[in-house]
Amino acid sequence: MIVGRMKAALALVMVTCGVAIAAPATLAAAGPQDASLLLSSPHSFQVFQRGADGRGDILIAGRAAGLGNDLEVRWGDEPWVPFAGRPDGRFTLRLGDRPAGQATLQVRSASRQDVVASCEYVGVGDIYVVAGQSNASGRGTSPNQYAHPVLRAALFGNDDRWKDLVDPVDSAAGQVDRVSADGDAGGSVWPLLATELMAAENVPVAFVPCAKSGSSIVRWEEHPAASHPSRTLFGSMLRRVRAVGGRVRAVLFWQGEADARRLTSRQAYAAGLRSLAAALAHDCRAPLVVAQIGDYDPRAWSAGGVNAIRLAQQQGWRAGWALAGPALYDIDLHGHAHFTDADDELVAAHRWAAAVFAAVLHRAVPSAPRLKSARYDGGLTVTLRFAGGGASLRPGEAGGLVVRAAGDPLQVTAFVTATDTVTLLLAAPSLLPLTVSLGSGREAAGRPVPVDDSPWALPAQVFVDHPVARSAE
Repeated sequence: MIVGRMKAALALVMVTCGVAIAAPATLAAAGPQDASLLLSSPHSFQVFQRGADGRGDILIAGRAAGLGNDLEVRWGDEPWVPFAGRPDGRFTLRLGDRPAGQATLQVRSASRQDVVASCEYVGVGDIYVVAGQSNASGRGTSPNQYAHPVLRAALFGNDDRWKDLVDPVDSAAGQVDRVSADGDAGGSVWPLLATELMAAENVPVAFVPCAKSGSSIVRWEEHPAASHPSRTLFGSMLRRVRAVGGRVRAVLFWQGEADARRLTSRQAYAAGLRSLAAALAHDCRAPLVVAQIGDYDPRAWSAGGVNAIRLAQQQGWRAGWALAGPALYDIDLHGHAHFTDADDELVAAHRWAAAVFAAVLHRAVPSAPRLKSARYDGGLTVTLRFAGGGASLRPGEAGGLVVRAAGDPLQVTAFVTATDTVTLLLAAPSLLPLTVSLGSGREAAGRPVPVDDSPWALPAQVFVDHPVARSAE
């Protein structure tokens, strides 16, 4: 049975030529020795990207032998629809304008209905490319699993084969494009994200892993003149987008630790990120959703290097050429850069879901609180005002905030005192100039930072050494 509502009668089946096949041909079914059907598209677990109207096309290709030219096709419990193959037995067709859902697709002979080729879990839904470095690849110590009562999530693996979504999502087994091979891939947030997306949208989702551990932003540059484009990270990603039909919902980009470690400047990183977003928009018509890097090992990374990348990523969100992904600066990874613990992965996946819902699927999710002003009364009180993103600040202690005078940190306590206000109390009066930071380096890791009071509990956006003005008399 097709999952999702059928809002229209069966659309016209259009016979086409030259359909691109996204994965190696497989024998879906066979009849007696003198008659057989071979399906080379679709494959079990394959997902076709739906359009803005929630509908999509299923591409079918194969070959019939000893059956004549009269064939029939159906998806799920739809009626059988007749179509004609070519004299040589080959057939390609487009099952057009299908509603989002997932079902078994069958092709059979009109004259010998016992000869049937079928593929299970063929879907119309959303395809997400996963790019970036090791956290995108997954470094969890145990595999995660998705859950849905009916739908199956899918993976177009590094071996260019469609399959059920399982960790390690970025497995290098049978890898086609060696440029992105990650032998250390482990548990990841992507099955957890699939659970949230399918529960809310009730459509199948698929992931295409393209991440590479340790890759810097310059390695994600487009190289249109390369003699072997698939040997570059961008070229390999583009090849795989084309292999799944040329259309995907979004590219989920989780990268930046390598650039923070090598002290890439904020300006250089922002330029690289913007170039990548533009190339994806042009070549794939897909938006770039950018995560903000989280915790790190202070023995190998500096606060300044990390701040530059976080602020560059945030700059992309605010400018609009990158869609806002999850902010992760407050999750304490205990001096490591990888999300390995199941609880930490769950939080990261939940924030990825909030980002995809808001930026890609345009659901009503509040945006993270953003600092609007910082003022000092000349005595003991610094007042921070935040611009609401559709939700108020959650009341309680506010941690991770640092006030500095002439570069030296001051002793402060902080609380949310109104729906848009955080009040910081100094231990003693101070002279101006003062600055205030949130999310600088590791200062907020594991702290109760200001968050919105929605179920998403999104942390306030990072700010570093923001000037504090003197309150008006």
